[in-house]
Amino acid sequence: MPHWINLSYANVATTSSRAHRISSEWADSLARGGAAEFDGEAEKKGMMPLRTAASKLLSCGVEDVCVGSSATELLCSLAWAISPSEGSNVVSSRVAFPSTVYPWARVCESNGAEIRLAEHDDSLYTDPDDILSLIDEKTSVVTISHVEYSNGQRYDLEKLSETAHSVGALIVVDATQSMGVVPIDAYSTKADVIVSSGYKWLRGTYGAAVGFISPSVVSDLNPGLIGFRSNADLWDLRADRLVLPDDASRFEYTTIHFGAALGLAAAIEELVEIGMDEVWRHDLELVDSLVKGISGMGVEIASPMSEGERSAIVSLRLPNGISSATVADRLQSDYSILVTSRSGLLRVSPHIDNNMGEIESLVSALGEILHR
Repeated sequence: MPHWINLSYANVATTSSRAHRISSEWADSLARGGAAEFDGEAEKKGMMPLRTAASKLLSCGVEDVCVGSSATELLCSLAWAISPSEGSNVVSSRVAFPSTVYPWARVCESNGAEIRLAEHDDSLYTDPDDILSLIDEKTSVVTISHVEYSNGQRYDLEKLSETAHSVGALIVVDATQSMGVVPIDAYSTKADVIVSSGYKWLRGTYGAAVGFISPSVVSDLNPGLIGFRSNADLWDLRADRLVLPDDASRFEYTTIHFGAALGLAAAIEELVEIGMDEVWRHDLELVDSLVKGISGMGVEIASPMSEGERSAIVSLRLPNGISSATVADRLQSDYSILVTSRSGLLRVSPHIDNNMGEIESLVSALGEILHR
């Protein structure tokens, strides 16, 4: 088997070995004993390790955290819960990852609300002022990717939140490309909702996600997705009675892959132990090394590199006539290096598991490919 150098955490992480072990142990126990090893009480408490770990990561209360199977699932439930009314508008960016916008577009279509998307330039950069200019007295929601998947642009959440709140709008943040790499204090962002899938920077696997819902809004939200787990008393299985929990767990509506959730909890605890400031410092050092290494190759940095807008995603515009998709394929097939082609750019996204030697390997491989 090849030894992969995964420099594409913005795509799919190399799962934390601790997370993989715990997830696999859970699956083995289920295969071995079914409910004898995962009974009703274990199912009832199955979300708590992940809720607890995520609360440490986000510096918030456990009661402010919920668990889902994906960020998209949580956003869909939230979109119907908030349900922008006829004549209102929802603001986002045109370059946002589709799942950040699609749930809102679906609800707006049903309700007669408008979607407003800020434009971007040739480097897929969106001027934050263009987003702010779309917000008015009829705005009900601002939905934004904390870090844009295409070029790694990072937004000032506090500034966006303040503008949204000034007109009575809610701000909903997809942090799938930032949670686990960018230090986030949920309360300081002033965001109403923050969601993230677990299989990227959090280093979990598919099938588990986390959400933060501000205590200032949670009691006003009636989830769009409802199931037996929505009831505050989980095993009170009466179809004629539904009492929602009074915290963020009201958005946990059904069973999920508990192994994935338990594994993600372990992966997040690992990041907390390392310290998010250290993770952030390490990842930016790797990005800086890459930028320095490719200098003189005729490659353009398409990602913002200013302190307030940069992230651990760096997207490269290759010389004219050279396809980013072809180069990504060559890096994987010939060098066992994983990067991604997105929107015509070569996207590199290293994380805490990577080291300087791996960045040097990428720089060397790129030099060989580009100058053949």
